[in-house]
Amino acid sequence: MTRPKSLQVHVSLDLAERVRAAARRRDISVSEWIRSLLSRACDDDDLVSRLETTMERVSRQSVFVMVGVDALLAGHADHSLRERAHQAYARKCKELGLTANAGEGGSDEA
Repeated sequence: MTRPKSLQVHVSLDLAERVRAAARRRDISVSEWIRSLLSRACDDDDLVSRLETTMERVSRQSVFVMVGVDALLAGHADHSLRERAHQAYARKCKELGLTANAGEGGSDEA
C-alpha cells in the first residue's frame, strides 16, 4: 500500500470543532472522517456530471421530437389537429401542476 498523501486545509475554529465532534461521535479519527467525506464528494461529483450529460442528451432529443411532431401537425390535412394537440398539452400540464410554456409545445412553433 502506498503512503497516504497529506492535504492541508485552513478552516475556522468553529468548523474545526464541529469536524472533531463529528469524528468523535463516529468513534473515528478526524483524518478518517474527512477522507470519507472527500471520497464521497468526488464520487457524487462524478455522478452529477454523468447525470447532467444524460439530461442534456434527453433534453436535445425531446426538443427534436417536439419540433418534428409540431411540424407534422402543422402540415396535416386536418388543420385543427395541431391546435387540439396544443390544447391537450396545456390541459395535461395543468393537470400535472406544470406551467405550459409557449416555448414548449406552444403555438409559435413550426
